Amino acid sequence: MAAGAKKSCKTCGKSVRDHGHLCAPLKAKDETCNWCGSLIMDARHMCDAKLKRLSYICNSCGRLALAPQYLCRPRKIKKV
Repeated sequence: MAAGAKKSCKTCGKSVRDHGHLCAPLKAKDETCNWCGSLIMDARHMCDAKLKRLSYICNSCGRLALAPQYLCRPRKIKKV
């Protein structure tokens, strides 16, 4: 399948791209974190910089993410 081609998540059925989303993230070989620069050993890598920027929660499973496309049923987190 070509890079960027749409696929379906095997867990929730949502349409996802190459890196999947938090239901079933896919890790690229030797990928490094754009936030902290460390080698990503786990596809669910969350460095301190990412944790501070989490903005969405999934209404289905409760997972947190930086962007809505990584969740099944995203909802914006209200910052107080």
